[in-house]
Amino acid sequence: MNMTERTGVIALIAAFSLLLFIELPGSALIEPDEARYAEIPREMLAAGDLVTPRLNGTKYYEKPPLLYWANAASFKLLGETPFAARLPARLSALGTAALIAWSLGGEWGLWAALILLSAPLSFVLGRYNVTDGVLTFAMTLTLVAMRSFFQRRDRGESAIWALAALGLGAGLAVLAKGLIGIVLPGLVFLLWVGIVGEWKRLWELILSPAPVVLFAVAAPWFIMMERANPGFSQVFFIREHFQRFATNEAKREGPIYYFVLAFIGGFLPWTFAFGAWLASARVKTREALKERRDELLFALWFFVILAFFSVSKSKLLPYILPALPAAATLTAHRILGAPIRLRVALTVYALLFTTALIVGIVFVWPFLGLMISGEALVAPISGLAALIIGAWTAVRISADGRRSALLAATAGWGGLYLALVVALPAFSHDLATDDLARYAASVPGATVVAYKNYPQGFAWTLGHPIVVADFTGELATDGNRPSELFWSNEEFWKRWKSGEPLAVVLRRRALADWSTAGEPTPTALAFNGTYLVVTNVRPVPTAGRP
Repeated sequence: MNMTERTGVIALIAAFSLLLFIELPGSALIEPDEARYAEIPREMLAAGDLVTPRLNGTKYYEKPPLLYWANAASFKLLGETPFAARLPARLSALGTAALIAWSLGGEWGLWAALILLSAPLSFVLGRYNVTDGVLTFAMTLTLVAMRSFFQRRDRGESAIWALAALGLGAGLAVLAKGLIGIVLPGLVFLLWVGIVGEWKRLWELILSPAPVVLFAVAAPWFIMMERANPGFSQVFFIREHFQRFATNEAKREGPIYYFVLAFIGGFLPWTFAFGAWLASARVKTREALKERRDELLFALWFFVILAFFSVSKSKLLPYILPALPAAATLTAHRILGAPIRLRVALTVYALLFTTALIVGIVFVWPFLGLMISGEALVAPISGLAALIIGAWTAVRISADGRRSALLAATAGWGGLYLALVVALPAFSHDLATDDLARYAASVPGATVVAYKNYPQGFAWTLGHPIVVADFTGELATDGNRPSELFWSNEEFWKRWKSGEPLAVVLRRRALADWSTAGEPTPTALAFNGTYLVVTNVRPVPTAGRP
């Protein structure tokens, strides 16, 4: 890599790292996940209990506490703000890239870090307050420590610290999202030693500090949770793991190629270089695989995670995030090899986004302009234009297979990300519910009620649980639903018709319930694309959004 390319890679790493943390005022937490994973640690702090997660005043067993603890620490340090809620996820994204860069070293590490930070899926989820970011950091620690273990034992060196780090990473991964923190690295490990034929590594792992550290890190919380909440283990391990994986209970089933398509689109513009690696990765014999044992580890890392979640009955886009560090590593390995001829692929890529911009301006802008101000659309359109400029620049300089073509295309994505960061406050009204919650709270003396739904951001914005009517969802995992927080449908209508002041948030399509329910007729206070806030109070506060 010449000095110009090296400077470009380092500059882009710095730029994407900065973009991870830029947040303008008004960038509210997005429904439902970001608001949920902020509200749970807020309630844990309010209750003075960092063992049992709570959501809307009830116990919540779906996820382990690592993200909650990290967010609680961030709230203590920075206050209960959206930026503080997102900070641990962003530090995890940056930490994952740093781990990859440090583990690989040199030019390989720099390119891999840039790829990971700039790919759309890893960048967007790196800014997003969900558990998959901290899981990805922990799993990356596990697998780079596994690689160090293999390399050290191949050289006849002690691997005790690498094995301890492996156990630490696996323990943190379990605390981030449960048993997959062990299952996925375990599958990678077993497949690698099986293909390479070094089963002695299995016994070295079992008789090492790794299991001890894993147990010491992960077990205490599970033990304390079961003691404080008898029956927790049954819910967490059976329903939230095996039933969710094997059945459509969570109603998130997608086609088996769901994550393949997600990766192809979410890894641009690096998808082309990854395809070049895939074309060069074909080997015909086991001996050839053994000769590429380091590359084999990263390939197993990527494909095990991709295959595992592809066959699962529960699919969400963030699930694939832990596979992306391996994909970035393999892609960087190919980029640093022989020149890649990508002119045709980059031309198709540039034409695709150019067409998208034209269609957006001609057809989408006028339609969205009916709901969103034209000024709010300027930044996304400008960002897409920056991406297209980068794409066509890449096409122009790609004839000789120079790596700088990929840098140009990546710089275009940086322009798009900056525009989206700038545009986020303008779109927050429809992506979040914080302003709706404030309108509901502005009704004098009214109880705030969620009718047949639970917008996650209401409790977060108001700083306390709200009443939920005729709905349970994922609330009250232990089945304990306090009557002051959970109303039946009959109780709700009794209170609504009695004249008791209520400010009610409902899904807009549920407004038809009032057509047969009788007086008083609801009066709208505020709305967005999903929710509507109504009240039975007269006169209606003038601050409302008609």
